[in-house]
Amino acid sequence: MHFTSMNNRPTIRPCRSGRGMPRPYVPIWLALCALALCGCYSFTGSGLPAGLRTVEILQVTDQARQPELADQATKAIVDEFTRNGSLRPVDHDGQSRLQASVSGYSHAPQTFDASGNVTRFRVTVNMDGKFTDLRDDGVLFDGKAIAGFYDYDPLTETEADAKVKALGVCVGKLVDNTISGW
Repeated sequence: MHFTSMNNRPTIRPCRSGRGMPRPYVPIWLALCALALCGCYSFTGSGLPAGLRTVEILQVTDQARQPELADQATKAIVDEFTRNGSLRPVDHDGQSRLQASVSGYSHAPQTFDASGNVTRFRVTVNMDGKFTDLRDDGVLFDGKAIAGFYDYDPLTETEADAKVKALGVCVGKLVDNTISGW
């Protein structure tokens, strides 16, 4: 750049020295840089060790006095791993193992109308989970009180419906944390 002064104000004029990149090549150069950087980072979000392909999912235990939730959670975890595709659920001889328990359940009023009637309830499901790489017995994830909740209108939904939806949120978080390692 070349500086000149007119009316006591500096102005900038392009330099004609031949330095710099001609303007038509700048977008091409930027595109090439962007393509080169795409290979540097993966957006898979997986924190799984290399070669880990299968997971044994033990029967979820019930510590919340909600035995139907434990059975539903076991099935939901298998379904979520199957849907996700990062690890294949197996019955035995897996490379990894997920142990989980339903550790808490609550059903509480959330909002009220002017007359004091409940207009929304919140169902909360808590789970604990431990994910272990059986190849070296390394604990990859150990999470406590992973919570999933669902608010519902008692005029249009039931507690049982909300329980299933809250469990789905909780299982989704558990599997995501298992796969990402945090």
